[in-house]
Amino acid sequence: MLVLSRRISESIQIGTDIEVMVIDVRGDIVRIGINAPQSTQIWRKELWDVIVQENRTAAEGTTIPELTATTALPLSTFSKLSKIPTVHVNNQETKN
Repeated sequence: MLVLSRRISESIQIGTDIEVMVIDVRGDIVRIGINAPQSTQIWRKELWDVIVQENRTAAEGTTIPELTATTALPLSTFSKLSKIPTVHVNNQETKN
């Protein structure tokens, strides 16, 4: 694991198209901004771990019965994550 120290408004570059910037530090909370292509999936690690576990559980499960047009499909916990808006922050410091 690479460990770096950064101050507010300093950033790191990952590859050619991902930039991670420190936006704010308040106590033990660090706000970061990630500038990446829209097609890049970015997940909080605790959510990613749950998704991986759900996928493993589903892969080990029994076969799915044939679905009909009237079969109600369950909604995944993560089905609405794609609707979370992207926050765009200018290079100016923002106050909350």
